[in-house]
Amino acid sequence: MSANEILQRMQAALAARAEAIEPLAQIQDERAELLRQIAALDEPYGKAYADAEAAGWTVEELTELGIGEPARRPKGRPRSRRPVTAKKSTPATASPAAVPAQDSPGNAAPVGADTQSG
Repeated sequence: MSANEILQRMQAALAARAEAIEPLAQIQDERAELLRQIAALDEPYGKAYADAEAAGWTVEELTELGIGEPARRPKGRPRSRRPVTAKKSTPATASPAAVPAQDSPGNAAPVGADTQSG
């Protein structure tokens, strides 16, 4: 096979590949535009959803009506209320006063005392 034939085959393969990418590139542009439009609606949709909740609608009721929760909640919305739990206190046994004495019956000699009598 000559170099010219190899180059012609390569160009034909590249042309087929280029032809396949054209619709994808066009759709990509349309998709990007739609995503921009959706992003522009996210904030007002979240605010309207929060307003509906503030007016007394529950998430369940809105879902039954076919209204989905927003992807992002509007800024400044209070966090959901979590039950308040009491802080854990340290147990009395962990305090230094509750540490058992070190001079048990097996260690009657004070520290540093010579235990070997000579």
